[in-house]
Formats: sequence, structure tokens, C-alpha cells
Amino acid sequence: MKAAFSKLPLALLFVAACAASTGANAQDAKKALATKLAQMQAKTDGAAMANQLTADAVQLPLSTWSQRLDESVPPARQKDVRDKLDVELKKFADNTHKAIDAQVSKAAEAALVPVFMDKLSEDEMKTIIAYMESPAAVKFQSLSADAGNAWAQKVIDATRPTVEANVKSFDAAASKIVGVPAASPGGGANGKSQAAPAAPASASKK
Repeated sequence: MKAAFSKLPLALLFVAACAASTGANAQDAKKALATKLAQMQAKTDGAAMANQLTADAVQLPLSTWSQRLDESVPPARQKDVRDKLDVELKKFADNTHKAIDAQVSKAAEAALVPVFMDKLSEDEMKTIIAYMESPAAVKFQSLSADAGNAWAQKVIDATRPTVEANVKSFDAAASKIVGVPAASPGGGANGKSQAAPAAPASASKK
């Protein structure tokens, strides 16, 4: 009995070491699944995110310099200046998109793996990955652009009267503030007919 008790601490250490090793292996397996899921998420949504972040970045210089052009450049020179600004804006957009696109996959793993590790079980990640790799999921993803555009077009059609009424109200208020006539019905400030809003196209690199 005495000999058995003398061996007990060593046995406990062995059991503890095995448990720790099993736990570490389980965490490694879970992290591998979380990493794979993050990579799949980046592949599915990365391009759209890069395009959206690029568009957001472009908006500030675009609005700033459009306003400065209208305020500072004589009307006779505005077309020439605007064309030159468009060239520079495209360079800015291309360089910005390249920088953002290079970080999308890296950031996906850094940001998403901890979230997936914390919020999803190993079995849940296996289920999600199995679905995302299935032919049904691939087909569903291929329909997303057309389905999204059809949805957006329905919203545009349903809200067109309200939006057009709001535009008329805004034009009337703006006319009083600026002191120039409002645009003619169905036309812009130059009298030319304006195109009706259209559903957004699927995301693509600018």
C-alpha cells in the first residue's frame, strides 16, 4: 500500500500531462477550422469588401474637390479641369484598391479567427464549412448578384413616387436658398432629362 501511494503523484502528473496534451490538440484542431472558415469568408466576401472600402475612401476627395471646382474654376474651364481630376482620381482609386485588397485576407484571419474560436463550437464550424463547400452553397452564392439586384429594383420601383416627391420638395427649398430656378420636371438643372435610379450592379473592381 505504501509503495502504491508513493507512485500516485507520478501517475497524477502523467494524467494531467495527457489531459493538457489532449486539450492543446483540441484547441489546435479548432483553430485550424476557424482559420479555414476565415479564409473561406475572405474568398466569398473579400472582393465586395475591398470595393466598398475603396468607394468609401474615394468619396471624400471626390466630394471635396467637386465642391472646390464649382467654387473656384470658371465655368469655361470646368470640363477640362474635371477631366484631369478624373484621371488623378482613377489613379487614387486604383492605388487605394490595391492596398486594401492586399490586406483583406490577412485581416480576415486576424479579425475572424478569434471571433469564430469564441462564438462557435468545433462541430458548428464543421457544419458551416461543409455547407459552404457544398454544391448548393456554391450555386446559392452564384445567384447572389442577380437576386440582390432584383431585390433592390423592387425597392426602387416601390419607393420611386416618394423619392421623386422628395426631390421636388428639395429642389423648391434649394431654389429659394440659392436664388436660381428649380430644375424643370423630369430634368436636371440644364433641362436635360435625368435617368431614373437603377438597381446597383454587382460589385466589381473599379
